[in-house]
Amino acid sequence: MKNIVRLFALLLPFTAISQKEFPTAEKDSVLLLSPVLIKGYESGRSLLETPVSVGYISSKDLQRYPNTSLLPALNTIPGVRMEERSPGSFRLNIRGSLLRSPFGVRNIKVYWNDMPFTDAGGNTYLNLIDPSTVGSIEVLKGPGGSLYGANTGGIVVMHTDDLPLIKQGNNAKDHRFRIQLNGGSYKTFGEQAQWKYRSDKFSSSLSQSHLQSDGYRANSRLRRDVLQWNASTRLSKKDKLEWIALYADLYYQTPGGLTLVQMEQNPRQARSIAVDQKAAIYNKTVFTGISNTYEFNQHWSNTTSLSFSHTDFKNPFITNYEKRKENNLSMRSKFVYATSFNEQDIKLVGGAEWLYGDADIDNYGNKQGVQDTVQAKDQLWVRQWFPFVQLEWQLKKKLLLQIGASTNSNMYRYKRLTGNDNSKKSKKFDEQFLPRLALLYPLSKNISLFATLSKGFSPATIAEIRSSDANINTDLQPEFGWNYESGIRGGSANNRFQFEASIYYFKLQQAIVRRLNNAGAEYFINAGGTDQKGVEARVAYSLINDPAAVISLIRLWSGLTYNDYSFTNYTVDNTDHTGKTVTGVPKNTYLGGLDINTSKGFYLYTSINHTSKLPLNDANNEFAKAYTLLQAKIGWKKQLGSTAGIELFAGADNLLDEKYSLGNDINAFGRRYYNPSPVNNYFGGVIVNF
Repeated sequence: MKNIVRLFALLLPFTAISQKEFPTAEKDSVLLLSPVLIKGYESGRSLLETPVSVGYISSKDLQRYPNTSLLPALNTIPGVRMEERSPGSFRLNIRGSLLRSPFGVRNIKVYWNDMPFTDAGGNTYLNLIDPSTVGSIEVLKGPGGSLYGANTGGIVVMHTDDLPLIKQGNNAKDHRFRIQLNGGSYKTFGEQAQWKYRSDKFSSSLSQSHLQSDGYRANSRLRRDVLQWNASTRLSKKDKLEWIALYADLYYQTPGGLTLVQMEQNPRQARSIAVDQKAAIYNKTVFTGISNTYEFNQHWSNTTSLSFSHTDFKNPFITNYEKRKENNLSMRSKFVYATSFNEQDIKLVGGAEWLYGDADIDNYGNKQGVQDTVQAKDQLWVRQWFPFVQLEWQLKKKLLLQIGASTNSNMYRYKRLTGNDNSKKSKKFDEQFLPRLALLYPLSKNISLFATLSKGFSPATIAEIRSSDANINTDLQPEFGWNYESGIRGGSANNRFQFEASIYYFKLQQAIVRRLNNAGAEYFINAGGTDQKGVEARVAYSLINDPAAVISLIRLWSGLTYNDYSFTNYTVDNTDHTGKTVTGVPKNTYLGGLDINTSKGFYLYTSINHTSKLPLNDANNEFAKAYTLLQAKIGWKKQLGSTAGIELFAGADNLLDEKYSLGNDINAFGRRYYNPSPVNNYFGGVIVNF
């Protein structure tokens, strides 16, 4: 309660301002670097005006790759590392390690537009997303608890690919159809169909996709089917309604980790026990959400969203057969007040987010892919909510200040159905006060400096509290930490040259880490902390950018990530690892690429990723080797009349034929760290628009 009082006390100095009426001044930004508007932290400003380290992925960036996965596009952002242990088995971290992420996405908050996609239990099924339905992605690096609640890594905001409404008063209607067929190595096949419609009052995007692959390794088959409908309607000049409905049916096999000797002998093999036990994931999920934005007047607006998801999850594993039924409900509402006076822009944001989830988790014996006798049955309920407030103040069109905070309340209840004591028990974490301060100062029209200070925290997820060893761990405490950061971004006046660099220090305490017992089942503990120091940089230069020229675009880009991560007060099984490099984190990552477009429709996109060696265990006595990945995509686009178009493309991944593991099982029992990734492989396809 004390933290809630502190939070809303931040509003008091600005109460008098919000009660006055000021003439609305048209925004005349002096920072003109990027036409892209960043929506994270309620900014609505260009990238150059945004006081946060942010990675932006546009629809064009996604099209540089086969459009079957978000992984290659996200991995072009310095500080972001997305991994794939086998097709469909993704992990994602932002400026962090994978100590607590054997699979999935944890300690990161993900949103679809303004709706939480991360569930109340802290898990995110990012592998359900069809990239063709994504219009853009914003990756907000560093803790974002002041506006987005529980996280220590950062925020991912995905925006749907809806068409904007046609200008009011225009009775025109716009229908667009898109069909894509693609195939590739290891019997990969995909198809996507999309219908978009818009008028002056209604916009709709209906898409269907199917993807299947036999996988590079034995027991790594994948099948994913997604049906999604995004739409928006203008109820009045002041009122807009948006919604999303998604159904995903995902199946993928899990081949299991190999030792180094096994990988060198035959990287395409799976663990024999994984094959015998038919280890796999079955996930059927429905996600629905609706959001309403109402503009009361030229100063005040409100956006309120409500979303629901249901997941039917099955996992025949080596040690057991787990079944989960999960329901999640979320609500988020925010009020925004904006005004301008005396060359000052003020925006005040206040609201709350509430999340609730329940899960039935049953464990059985696994008899060659068939559930056997009952081992344990549990019910868990989790609830978290947080009020938030943020002030954004730009003085004299120069110094930009963002100050905000939230206070997060998190509690879960649990009941074991198969034990002698089936009473309902509860665990409540202490409320967390999560402030954030950000400053931005423009040195010129094209260069700006920024600095941030923020606190983040991340409680254990349901999958960590009730892990695959079927024990409920009530001793797990949230991990938390402070992030200090400064950076510079800018470019040339004609926007042909752009650059960004940042340096940060994040001190994590009470780190949640994964451990495996002798049977291979996982459990989690708090094991000290980490010191995470890093440098990130990105530059891009267009040698040619002339749509009328034969070669209309030649663009070079590169990025660099430097991580100096070490353990602090980190003891596991009476062994002190303090000072050693954090497991699973490479010291350096270099990114680079070349894009070429021609006026005749031909294009070439290439990218390279060099990742240094990384420790596979806390003792730092075994490392994964460094690797360099080279990817290329060539294609041809042709407009067929005024209403249709065709695109043909082909490409290759891992052109240097590296033997590497993109998703390692860190601290694995028996040194089975490696999940070998495909060597040189190919893809191709056709897209028809009309």
